Amino acid sequence: MPQERFPSTGSTNLRIGAAVARIEGLYAALRTAGPGIRRDRLLAELEESARRLAAMTGAAAQGHGTAPAQSRRGRRRALAARGAAWIIARTGRR
Repeated sequence: MPQERFPSTGSTNLRIGAAVARIEGLYAALRTAGPGIRRDRLLAELEESARRLAAMTGAAAQGHGTAPAQSRRGRRRALAARGAAWIIARTGRR
C-alpha cells in the first residue's frame, strides 16, 4: 500500500523559523539605515516578510481573538502571528 505524502509539521515550523529570522535581520538592518531609498526598501521588505509570516501562521493580520495554543509550538506560532500583525500595522502604507 503506497503511503500518502503529507507536509510534515516540522517543515512548517522550519519555514516559520526562517521567516522570523528574516524579519529579525531586516529589522536589524533597518535600525542602522539612515533616511533614504535604502530605508524605504527595507521597510517594504519588512512588511512583505511580515505578511508572509502571517499567511504561514494562518493568522489574519487584524485578528486577535484566537484561543491560546496548548503546545509550545502552537504558542510560538501564535506569538509569531501577533508579531507579524504588529509589524504590518506599524509599517503599513496608507
